[in-house]
Amino acid sequence: MFIAIIVIFAICISFSFVEEQIKERDKIVLFFLIGIGMILIAGTRDIYDTPDSDNYERMFYNARTLDSVIREPSFTFISYYLKELGLGINALFFTYAIMSIPLRLQIIWKMSTMPLITLAIYISHYYQLHDLMQIRTAVASALFLFAVYYRVEKNNKYAVLCLLIGTLFHYSALAGFIIFMFSSKPLKKYQEIILYSIVPLCMMFYFAGFDLGSFIPDEWGGNRLAVYRQLKDKGIEDEQAGWIFYKNPIVITNICMYYGCLIYHKFLTDYDKYLPIMIKIMAFAFFCMLTLENISSVLASRLNEYFEIVSIFMWTTAIYAFTPQLYGKIIINFVSSARCFACILVYTLGLLNR
Repeated sequence: MFIAIIVIFAICISFSFVEEQIKERDKIVLFFLIGIGMILIAGTRDIYDTPDSDNYERMFYNARTLDSVIREPSFTFISYYLKELGLGINALFFTYAIMSIPLRLQIIWKMSTMPLITLAIYISHYYQLHDLMQIRTAVASALFLFAVYYRVEKNNKYAVLCLLIGTLFHYSALAGFIIFMFSSKPLKKYQEIILYSIVPLCMMFYFAGFDLGSFIPDEWGGNRLAVYRQLKDKGIEDEQAGWIFYKNPIVITNICMYYGCLIYHKFLTDYDKYLPIMIKIMAFAFFCMLTLENISSVLASRLNEYFEIVSIFMWTTAIYAFTPQLYGKIIINFVSSARCFACILVYTLGLLNR
């Protein structure tokens, strides 16, 4: 499977250098063919090809007995009817891939000025993380990107609808409503100061052992955070927690990119009107990762990964900071290649080591 991922990633990288010269019709065909390949990889994989697939198999075959476990209704519904049709676990993988991947391709086409390089950035990490592992989050995060799009386009009704549908696939989509606190207008000076300071301040809280959950009332979810804390204290969540953030090359490179976009945001916003709100979303992703880590590594990483999906567009926009832009493409593609191979080792080959 990892060979197929490398092939489609290499195709995207190769065409990204000349995508301005490719006719739109040909680019659509290329997008369609790559999408078909991504769906086939996600749908035909073996349950032992990725770390989470065997868990999904158990959940799939026990869908009728999940009454005592909190599961999103879409998963129980889809699993039940696929089994009624006599289909197995790969039908579940195909179903989620057919929902999430076309949505992702469509929003990349809508929001990116360089869709092929954005697609390469997506494949390098989030395709492997979401579409091959966290398949419920894959659909929710794709809908979150649509919500961001509609928020910037001032169509809040559709943004709300996307987030509500997303909660049917993963409850983390409820956190996505935070985008209605963020404006897409150019950043003001006081906002710049906050955005510059968010990472170092949150790192101070993290290393000081700050527990955000102790300040949240039970009726606002404090009791749920207490459950996560108990799981962490018992060591039950360790296998699902992923890398510690300061050992995670994805997080480290995203922080570097975040500050680069923040420094040049006035210039880059001329090329990407979505950048101001995405910078704020990334800041909130870092806030979740660093302030919730002491409560639950799983909760912190899941929310961080859900919000960090906007980074695929921010990496693309960062190319415009380079002159000539070819240099930017070379650098971003090099970073994406390094991230892709790291993720293949960790997610696709399952060599997860915190």
